[in-house]
Amino acid sequence: MSIEHDFFGILGDEDEGEVYWSDSVELGDQSIEIDLSSPDEDSVITEALDIAAAMISSMEDLDSQVRESLVADLSAEVSVTSQYIGEQLDEMDQEAIENAIIWDSGDQQIDFLRSLRLQRISFHPHHAGSEAHFAVLEYAISPDDTDGLLVVTIDVHGDTVLVALDS
Repeated sequence: MSIEHDFFGILGDEDEGEVYWSDSVELGDQSIEIDLSSPDEDSVITEALDIAAAMISSMEDLDSQVRESLVADLSAEVSVTSQYIGEQLDEMDQEAIENAIIWDSGDQQIDFLRSLRLQRISFHPHHAGSEAHFAVLEYAISPDDTDGLLVVTIDVHGDTVLVALDS
């Protein structure tokens, strides 16, 4: 059995029951890898696919909303976001930092967050519950200079559920 969706087309494989879709989408001057996957097509509902399609179509708004949650995370006494910033600034040489941070407001942490590059978004439509990880967004400050990623997990409403490091 397969699922047919207006945005994603035909999803699913009759033999394995898995759902997978991928594409690249432009956001500003960068290309973002996007994928959608589920190990079991029976657990994917049309509404979840509609929400994923809407998030992809309004990716700029989704990106802004996630970045705002990262700014909010900075206000915590100990935060994953500030840890990521500190680790990347320690790891990168000064020239790479100057090339990566494209904003200059005087607040280094905010400029760093504004300069992050969204690399990839993975959607998991079988996790459509309000507390589940519906999508995972991966950010990097300078993909050519460091392997460190700031990974943000959001729910079906676009609210941040988890911020984590991946190196």
